[in-house]
Amino acid sequence: MIASPQQVRVLRGDDESEATVEWRHVDGEWAVSVVLADGRRVDGHAVDAFEALCRVRDALEIDGWRIGIVGAQVDVWPSGMARDQGGGLTAYRYGPQGVAGVVDTFAPADPAATVTVVEQRAAAEHAGLA
Repeated sequence: MIASPQQVRVLRGDDESEATVEWRHVDGEWAVSVVLADGRRVDGHAVDAFEALCRVRDALEIDGWRIGIVGAQVDVWPSGMARDQGGGLTAYRYGPQGVAGVVDTFAPADPAATVTVVEQRAAAEHAGLA
């Protein structure tokens, strides 16, 4: 399992920089924070870490930012059990034949290989996962 906090890359157009993503379980809910290189901090809270991350991504996407983590890739989505019992820290990677493996939600990835929350949710719904 990937440890918090984690250094990742973020991308907005041609502007790529580092950011810090942190996740923690506090008082029965998950909190995810991303701090951009310019010091801007975006926080999200939810019942699981994956959903808290989606809320942070929604806020970042308004300004065109994509965060380079596996949990933001089009073919990744957590199961209900992963959310309930694992806090959304892991998710399934799926393909045409179904589940292809389990991944760490917060593992670093190329931000150019990520999609918006809306695109990811639509792909998961199409695959019958969301």
